[in-house]
Amino acid sequence: MIFEKIKTFKGAATDSIVLTFVRVITTILGLLVTKLLSTQLTLEEYGTYSQAMLIVSTATSISILGLTNAVNYFYNASDNKEEKQKYVSTMFSIQYLVGTITAILIVVCHSFIIHYFKNDQLDKIIYLIALMPLLENLLPMLQVLFVSIGRAKLIAIRNFIISVLRLLVVVITCYVTKNILTIFVILLLLDLIQVVYFMYAFSKTNFKIKLCYFTGKYVMPIMRFSIPMAIYIMCNSFTRDIDKYVISFFTDTTTLAIYTNASKILPFDMITASFITVLIPIITRQVSNKEYYKAKYTMKTYLRLGYILTWIAVFGAVIVAKELMIFLYSEKYLSGLSVFIVYLLVDMVRFANTSMLLVATGKTNLLMISTLVSLVLNFVLNIISFKMLGIFGPAISTLIITIGLTFYLLSMGAKQINCFLNEFFDFKEVLLIFAELLVIGLLCYLLKINIANYTNSNVFILAFTYLLFVGMMFLINKNRIIQCLKEVNKLK
Repeated sequence: MIFEKIKTFKGAATDSIVLTFVRVITTILGLLVTKLLSTQLTLEEYGTYSQAMLIVSTATSISILGLTNAVNYFYNASDNKEEKQKYVSTMFSIQYLVGTITAILIVVCHSFIIHYFKNDQLDKIIYLIALMPLLENLLPMLQVLFVSIGRAKLIAIRNFIISVLRLLVVVITCYVTKNILTIFVILLLLDLIQVVYFMYAFSKTNFKIKLCYFTGKYVMPIMRFSIPMAIYIMCNSFTRDIDKYVISFFTDTTTLAIYTNASKILPFDMITASFITVLIPIITRQVSNKEYYKAKYTMKTYLRLGYILTWIAVFGAVIVAKELMIFLYSEKYLSGLSVFIVYLLVDMVRFANTSMLLVATGKTNLLMISTLVSLVLNFVLNIISFKMLGIFGPAISTLIITIGLTFYLLSMGAKQINCFLNEFFDFKEVLLIFAELLVIGLLCYLLKINIANYTNSNVFILAFTYLLFVGMMFLINKNRIIQCLKEVNKLK
């Protein structure tokens, strides 16, 4: 009923509200999934689940070959329906081939995978996870097509429904079958059903995507466009997951389970991600028109809004890190608290780790090279830091690499629009907000310790302290926040 009402409204503003609302709901449902798995599964079982999802994530990132971006580009670059059909069918044919080869390689290498992770339980699900990368890649390619034809709300509704179904799958696994095999069987079926449905729905409104429409002469143009993005995406994925591979190699399944949750990226970037979505076409248009002063102003406005909102939200979480970790994952993961805090600091930096200006100026080669270098450095630092500090080491390495890559991307981006990195920031304001965080944070932390003397309720201590900190910071900085929002609203 609610979705029927949603469909009666039209317009970009309504679409944005719907997409944002669904994103919030799906994020909450995703956290519930993690909470259930963390509390109801043993560390060994959750570690096996984490290893399987790590394999799927890596294989998916490698085998996508930048084709999601290619579908978006080539579908929208032509007005000829027949040409669109040939391009799209060719790209899907490439993905069918690459996805099938990936599945075969995972099965063939299953002995090596089991030996690497030192976990025989993976043998029971290896055939299921081998098939997942292909379907996981086809879905975003199809979603891009639906967004391109103006049916973004359908994707939002789909994301909501799938998030609910995933939660039900986890509930069934945790309380009925008590076997993680259930998760992968049903997730695979859900992905298959989605692919079939989207293929059918797209063919009804546009054209059929078929192997017989594969056109050889389109392969090279597609690859020339997608390969640089493929390397960038692959390096990004490996950079994000390389610490987990190092942990898996040097430790056991239960340690990986603890590290996986402790290093999980929390959705503090939801607000800034929404602004990036709005600002990318604006900044691209400004750069294309060589309006570099406007591009600098747009970037500075985004970064200002980012460090005010993100720092407040994340620093509050640092103050209640122990209580938050217990709330999200349970006490059995507390041995990873130091890793959890470091990754919260990563979140404080990550909002600024944007390739917006480099993409707008077409400098994708710089992105590719920088992510490749950061991957190699991260790998080397992970091994060295693990030998010195244990599982805390790779987390520190990730923080160092994230800070370094962020400043590099911002510096290179500034160079493309003829300005300097320091022109993106009001350093007096940055230092003032940082000082506010430290002072109010210390007061709230001391208050938290005192509250703990009167109550054992983890949820109360968490909610009260966090909301008090965030409330005080917002009250002090409300004029800055309102000013930022007005400035963003004026951008065109």
